[in-house]
Amino acid sequence: MKQEKSMECPGELKAQKDCVGEVNIEDCAIAGHADMNMAAERTDYAGLYQEYFRLMMDAYEGNIYISDLDSYELLYLNNTSCDTLGSPPEKLLGHKCYEVIQGRSTPCPFCTNDKLREDEYYEWEFDNPVLERKFLIKNRLINWEGHRARLELSHDMYTSEFKLEKKNREQDALLRSVPGGFARLDARDCSTVLWYGANFLDMIGYTAEQFENELHSQCTYLHQEDLQRIIPMLQELMVTGGNMVTEAKITTRSGQTKILTITLSYARGEESWDGIPSFYTIGIDITKQREEQERQRKILEEAYKTAQIASEAKTNFLSSMSHDIRTPMNAIMGMTAIAEANIDSQEKIRDCLNKINTSTHHLLNLINEVLDMSRIESGKIDLISEEVSLPEMFEDIANMFQPLVAERNQKLQLFSGHLRHWKVRTDGGRLQQVLMNLLTNAVKYTPEGGTISLRVQELPDNSGNKGQYGFIIEDNGIGIDGEFLPHIFEPFTRAEDTRINKIQGTGLGLAITQNIVRMMNGTIEVKSELGKGSEFIVAIPLERCDEIVIPEAEPDNLGASDANDNDSQGTSEALDEKTQDFLTSKRILLVEDNELNREIASELLQMHGFSIDKAENGQRAVEKFVTSAPGTYDCILMDIQMPVMDGYQATRTIRSLDREDAHTIPILALTANAFATDLARAHSAGMNDHIAKPIDINRLLESLQRWMKK
Repeated sequence: MKQEKSMECPGELKAQKDCVGEVNIEDCAIAGHADMNMAAERTDYAGLYQEYFRLMMDAYEGNIYISDLDSYELLYLNNTSCDTLGSPPEKLLGHKCYEVIQGRSTPCPFCTNDKLREDEYYEWEFDNPVLERKFLIKNRLINWEGHRARLELSHDMYTSEFKLEKKNREQDALLRSVPGGFARLDARDCSTVLWYGANFLDMIGYTAEQFENELHSQCTYLHQEDLQRIIPMLQELMVTGGNMVTEAKITTRSGQTKILTITLSYARGEESWDGIPSFYTIGIDITKQREEQERQRKILEEAYKTAQIASEAKTNFLSSMSHDIRTPMNAIMGMTAIAEANIDSQEKIRDCLNKINTSTHHLLNLINEVLDMSRIESGKIDLISEEVSLPEMFEDIANMFQPLVAERNQKLQLFSGHLRHWKVRTDGGRLQQVLMNLLTNAVKYTPEGGTISLRVQELPDNSGNKGQYGFIIEDNGIGIDGEFLPHIFEPFTRAEDTRINKIQGTGLGLAITQNIVRMMNGTIEVKSELGKGSEFIVAIPLERCDEIVIPEAEPDNLGASDANDNDSQGTSEALDEKTQDFLTSKRILLVEDNELNREIASELLQMHGFSIDKAENGQRAVEKFVTSAPGTYDCILMDIQMPVMDGYQATRTIRSLDREDAHTIPILALTANAFATDLARAHSAGMNDHIAKPIDINRLLESLQRWMKK
């Protein structure tokens, strides 16, 4: 703590009366002793100085002794020391200090401690077993009558000085515990710091010398605007008394800005020991707390904005969903009403049913895409790694799109550009979904007679077993406006164009496509020119499964479909006839808890020549299978979510039965649970395939044929 200036001891003998008995005897003694040595070289007053300091130390209430630093011999003891040791000075002087004071035969560690200095005191505490009391001790190096000596001042535990020093130390410890600093501010100018303590200097970033020499003990470390704000508050406090708390910014010597909370309490001149009116202040550094509060505020603000955006997105989502769901629902309800009103008109009913069928497919597609988008955004979508043959995938895509392009008199071309590895490991279903989404858009937005192409390229890559594959979907359709391109992958967005207003779409296909590509660690880009067409480039790293394949004459064209290509259609029709013959009179156990769904599935299957047994839950299905003769059923269609026993448990129970057909009979999941995780659970339970509701009869017949032929 910076202290008020204490009385300085003059070099004249007349100062004896003022100095003797002061608590600051050690400071006066050292200052006076230095003056005495210098004076002895210049004047005849050396004897007077020496006599003066001997008198002063003799009158000191504590213990004082001086010993030679090299020989440890006692050179001086004051009266109090002699009383403490119980011997007159003539019996003590010349003896070793450690023998007389501590009863030791060798020097104690403190006699030669490397902490002894000429410019400051070394303070320590010692419990003397010989004298049976504890001492507070101060040691310092001095020059005493030509000897390099150690000055020791001490108070024992029975003295008031000892107790006062202990109390002062407790107060210092208490002040050091303050997480900041305190100061006394002169109320006469509201600027001068009269004294300070605790961590004041550390807090403002100055040493004592820097604070006094550079700031001249002024509180100019405060930000100017805060100082101007606080001064009127101080002036009011001088009138009203009391105290106040405020916050202010300071600038440290290094230029750092800190935020302090400052408590000020006013004391009038007549209440102060020196008559100076003052403000006693405590400043606590709260910079970190305020920075954390600011960080938390920004986080909350960002969270609020995010929540607001999410709320707006939810509103827009519900609005878009409401519109997109109501459109096909309106068609379904309207066509149903028209069909009922024209029950006797076969042609009218057929037209209504065709439109209802189109609307239901659109509605199902919308629901699937919304569920896909929801799972993608929540991070719950699963990628299933499997071996995929790219030529086979392209062949499947060509077969699926042939009817669409034929209907619109378009040409679909599929090419490979230097494809060296035909088999890769990836999620084949998701990769096909990406390509199907992009091709579907190309077909929809390309006029009749247009051309759509899908090209796959394998880029040269020698970094292990992964290769970079590029899939390019190109069309010569209507193209995309340049202003809309930045928004093309946003959910529920469609370009404003009168040419596409009548084309059905959810506005989710490209958003889903982009997310799937990203999940596969790939990228998707689009180039388009209005009126000339579009090009989508998908780049995905895929794990290669086969060795390099270089056919004798490697075809660049993997396949093409156009309006004149009727081979696949004929094959499909022939396949339908063979399938129909094979499936006739097959017996199926249909397990479905919903009565209406049971009726629909049963009717559709019976229309194709199947014989149907029905069970309303998994337990009844197990009972029917157990009581039937082996080979009674050719297949089991199993719902998943049912009362009593679900489809998974029923399948496991059947598979565990001790009869041959329990292990071979095809069990197909027929359920609304349509995600990849549901497919995995179905296979894990022992099911052969997974057919999603609502029932696509052609997909169901294809699966039945495949599994019942095995």
